[in-house]
Amino acid sequence: MVDGETFYSAIYDGASNLTGKLASKVWPVGEPAGVKVLTDTDTVYESNGKPASCIMSTAYHRYSDDSNLTPPSGAVTSDGFLDSSYPNPTMCDSAFQTHKRFKVSAQPASLTSGGIDMVFNVSDGNTSATLAPNSATRYMVLQKLNNYTGKHLSGFKIQVGTGVGAAFTAIGAATTVELSDGAGEKTGGGDIWGPEDRAAFSAGLFGPADPPKHPNPGFFDNTNRAGFTDAENTNKDEIASTGTMTSNYTTLFGGSKWLPAKYQPKGIFYDDDNNPDTDDQLVAWWGDNPNTTVEDYQWLKGDADNFTPVPVDTLNSYVGNSQYYIGGIEDTVNLGLTYAVDVGDIAPASDTFTLRMIPIADSNQYVPGYMEEGNQPPTELVLTGEGGSSFSAYNNTSLIAMILGFLGLGAWVARRKLSK
Repeated sequence: MVDGETFYSAIYDGASNLTGKLASKVWPVGEPAGVKVLTDTDTVYESNGKPASCIMSTAYHRYSDDSNLTPPSGAVTSDGFLDSSYPNPTMCDSAFQTHKRFKVSAQPASLTSGGIDMVFNVSDGNTSATLAPNSATRYMVLQKLNNYTGKHLSGFKIQVGTGVGAAFTAIGAATTVELSDGAGEKTGGGDIWGPEDRAAFSAGLFGPADPPKHPNPGFFDNTNRAGFTDAENTNKDEIASTGTMTSNYTTLFGGSKWLPAKYQPKGIFYDDDNNPDTDDQLVAWWGDNPNTTVEDYQWLKGDADNFTPVPVDTLNSYVGNSQYYIGGIEDTVNLGLTYAVDVGDIAPASDTFTLRMIPIADSNQYVPGYMEEGNQPPTELVLTGEGGSSFSAYNNTSLIAMILGFLGLGAWVARRKLSK
């Protein structure tokens, strides 16, 4: 593989319907197959109360990303990716931001084919001296479920069972494979994961600063995490969303609970380190200024700056600087999910279990205002004038209206709401 190359595994429902895509991190950060299972036969829980075994991505990280790691003899701290002589695979207990979550992109057919089914093989139970023979092993599941269904979603379900597609059967009660949201199960009391961490959008976009993990508050909401509340059912074969968290997510993007990828908002990003393997900083986004009573789509700052327009002088300073660029804010469609699956003895006839992910379409389907003709952002950074406030779609529309008015064609201009 070469730098920047990636792959995905197609997930079908057994009837030739593509329901999901399992993607890896780009090489040299990730490798096929995108997901791996790590079993710790000596430890059930880490010191932080999280399961020691996990289902996670096939990513790698630099030794410098984890202060607790000592590079092997001959290696330097910048080693660790697959293009180095000392690859360092990410593990269950690796440091924060070492690309642990495997990514599944829900496709349109997942809304009509029952969901996205991933089948896991199992082997004989552990024989560890510290765990009872054949006892269940608890796995922490670290994943992202990304909305490429083409529809606004209102929530999700995670189920465990057998079979795929129309042959899928939820595993039911009193079985040896169970799901858990970790509520009330932390050793010594409390939850393994807080409600705000089990089904959430990026903390870099939504949520308060939480050093050292999140040194800066979220760009769109510096107080509240965004995402869903969830709960497991009595049979412990399903975890389902129960509502949305209160945040700016549901107000800034027209009321969507979970945007599809085709409607992800656009932003201006800054590549602060010229490193394609690290995330770039979001410095502005294209939206309807929430501080006014009219629709005025333009480049805006984040919540910390009260969503004020970006000055034209600032925008012009980005032009010609290759470290600034316009792109989709992908993490508005990627939901991070964290839960546990307990795997015990499974009948030898199958030696498998199925993890099913079900996206739920919202009853309210609409085109966000920033996607409507006349409201869309520019596709590249260009000089927009001298001084004043941000470049605005309204300024563009007003100019067109004036010109067409002189030509007697004013009615051709796209409708623009005068109030919100």
